[in-house]
Amino acid sequence: MRSESDSGLRRLVLGVVATLSLLAHPVSAGEAKKGVVIIAPKRFHEALKDFVAHKTTLMPTELVSLQEILMSSPGVDDPERLKRFLFTAWKERNAGYALLVGDADVLPVRYMVLDRATPEAFDYAFYPSDLYYADLAKKDGKFDDWNGRKDGFHAGYFGEVRGEKNKDDPINYDAIDYRPDIAVGRWPVSTEEEVRRVAKKTMDFERRSLAGNGPGVRKAAYFSVGGWVDSRGMMDRLARTLPKGWSADERFYGRRGSNAPDESGLVSIMNDGVSLIFHAGHGSDDSWEGCTSLGSLLPKLTNADRLPIVLSAGCSTARFATLPPYEPYVDVDGHEHKGSNFGEVFRAPPSPPAVYQRGKYNPSGLGEGLLRREANGAVAYIGCNTGSQPCGLTLLEGFSAALAKQGEPRLGDCWSGALAHYYDAEHLETIRPTADWYPASIFFQGMKFMLFGDPSLRMPAPGR
Repeated sequence: MRSESDSGLRRLVLGVVATLSLLAHPVSAGEAKKGVVIIAPKRFHEALKDFVAHKTTLMPTELVSLQEILMSSPGVDDPERLKRFLFTAWKERNAGYALLVGDADVLPVRYMVLDRATPEAFDYAFYPSDLYYADLAKKDGKFDDWNGRKDGFHAGYFGEVRGEKNKDDPINYDAIDYRPDIAVGRWPVSTEEEVRRVAKKTMDFERRSLAGNGPGVRKAAYFSVGGWVDSRGMMDRLARTLPKGWSADERFYGRRGSNAPDESGLVSIMNDGVSLIFHAGHGSDDSWEGCTSLGSLLPKLTNADRLPIVLSAGCSTARFATLPPYEPYVDVDGHEHKGSNFGEVFRAPPSPPAVYQRGKYNPSGLGEGLLRREANGAVAYIGCNTGSQPCGLTLLEGFSAALAKQGEPRLGDCWSGALAHYYDAEHLETIRPTADWYPASIFFQGMKFMLFGDPSLRMPAPGR
């Protein structure tokens, strides 16, 4: 076992290497102040060797083993131990980005809770939320454990949102801050091979972005398929906010031929080269409804040297882990549940899910598949891990606004900007329950979106 002093020396060496590399590869003063913390199980470290060397040429970089964190950091469980480590890295070492290397089976997941009105589930639902790891502090700068209510079973429920079933409580029941303090992304990988594949994708994309040339480097595509609301007007407006030097390709439902949002058009755009793809409309675990599915799309892609970042406001396309208590899951005490969708009836508040969900309790989806399954696909995917509502479009709007403001954009900064914009635009600080279910859904919308990718990823800068 590596001693604490050994790990401290290793982090110091990485920091010195990063500082020297910054002198050789100067960046803006603002960027130089922030570093990236890469957290991975020890068995992934060899597979990350080239990636870490690459990142240290661009910014302060720190690789830390998950095991070391869990042994040395305080907390009620593994997610809190990891979050407290990130809090210290943010406060003391000015970490601005955290890359979590691991799927739900190898790196801990924090589930937030909604009082969803479903009697068989005792009116509760759990959803994975990596926003937990990004929202480190309350407004006063103190650590935010996302557990403001600790009486009874609430002590095991984190990031509680109420207002669908319970109308007299505040929607923000645990009084979380919500706004990201650091940019967090996750590689949902389970094997060394997947780590190497995603690392190579990320390095190749970043090198093309920094070079500023190549097929589709400053091109964005907008796919609007049918949904609960007509997204075409907003998507068209987003296309008009692209940074200088970017071009847009719009594929909207209702259009025919080469302008239709179908799979042939998506394949053509991805194979020709594009840096950014926005999607709005109906989705499922592995598809964009009326457009494409993972099993059909991946075999047709030949875009390994021109990968895009993909954002979707559709339902469930960033499927990440089981959704208790509706679906089968393992709880914090190790007990297996078949879930209310399969006949289980909960007579009391459901036991929280374990922070690791493995095997059959760790389903995958479109976003994970595009990122990790092949050399082709995508370099990053942002989407919802369960049902998305029309207010999810506000996140796309916020991402676009953040991209337009940055001279040297990074993926995580754009996503953090999207969440901050969402908080303000949807009035989350003052939102209150109504007779309808929707206000609670508005509040926790940003909590159930995932960023699969490196948050420190450099995106193409504006052109001339």
